[in-house]
Amino acid sequence: MSDWRALLLLRRASHQTKPEDRRWRDAPTSLEAIHPIMSRLVNSNEFALVEGCPHVYEALAPYGRSGIIGAEEVLMEAHPFAALSHITALAFHGLTDDFPQEIHAVVHSGPSSHLIPPGIQQEDWAETGWAAWGRMPKSLFGQSIDWHRLRTAPSDFGTAEYRPHGYPVRVTTPERTLVDGLAHPEWCGGLQKVLQAWVQARDVLNVDALVEFVDTLNQGVLRQRTGFVMEQLGLHHAALQEWPHLAKRGGSSRLAGSEPFAPTFNDRWKLSINAPIEALHPGAGE
Repeated sequence: MSDWRALLLLRRASHQTKPEDRRWRDAPTSLEAIHPIMSRLVNSNEFALVEGCPHVYEALAPYGRSGIIGAEEVLMEAHPFAALSHITALAFHGLTDDFPQEIHAVVHSGPSSHLIPPGIQQEDWAETGWAAWGRMPKSLFGQSIDWHRLRTAPSDFGTAEYRPHGYPVRVTTPERTLVDGLAHPEWCGGLQKVLQAWVQARDVLNVDALVEFVDTLNQGVLRQRTGFVMEQLGLHHAALQEWPHLAKRGGSSRLAGSEPFAPTFNDRWKLSINAPIEALHPGAGE
C-alpha cells in the first residue's frame, strides 16, 4: 500500500463513517498528513516499508493480504500512472522466451491527472487525483528498473489493466508492445526477438488497434517498419494502401535503426532491409 492509497482509503472511510463512530476526527487532506499515521503502523509492526521504495508499505498484520509481494505490484503502487513495457510487456503477454532480469516501464512526460490508478474507481480518485504524481524507484527486489518517458502519445493510449495474480497491473497492449519493439528493439531483446514476437502474435492481433496506435504516433519510419512487417506476415488493413504513399527515403529509413544501411531495399516501403527477416517466415526453407 502506498501513502496515496492510504490517504484515499482514509478519506473514503471518513465519508462512509459517521463522525461519532470514527476513531479520528477529520479526513486527512494531504500526503503529509497521512505519513504520521503510517509511521505509527510501522512502529506497531502492522506495516513495513518496502526496501528501496519510500512511502510504499507491505502489510504484516494478519488481516493483510497473504502471499509474497511482487516487484510489479510495488511498482504500480509507487507510480500509479506507469505501464510495464518493452521486453517486460513481451514476457507478460507470452511473446518472448526470454526471462528479463530488468523491468521496463513507460510513463508520459507530462501530467497524468486524467489517469486513474489500477484498482481505483473514478469516484474514489476524484478528490485525491492531485495527490500522486508518481515515484520512480531505481530497483525493486534486486531487479533494476528502466524508465522510459514518452511525449508522442497520451499516457494511457495502448495500455490496459490486467490481473494475472489478483492485483491490477497496467501493461502496454500486445499491439503497442510490438510497435514499441520496432521503435526500440534494444529494449526488447533485439530485433530478431521482436520479429519472432510479431509472428507469435499474428493470429490474435487487433489490427485496427495496431494501425490506430501507429497513426497516433505519426512517425514516418515507424509507419514504414510496421507496414513492411504487416505485409510480410500477410496482415490486411486499408491503411496498408495509404501508408506507402507517405513513405519517404531518408537517413532513418531502415528496418533496424541502430544498424547501417544495407543494399537490400524494399521500394514499396522505401526501407533499407538492413537486418535478417527470416524470423518473419519460420519454416519457409523447410
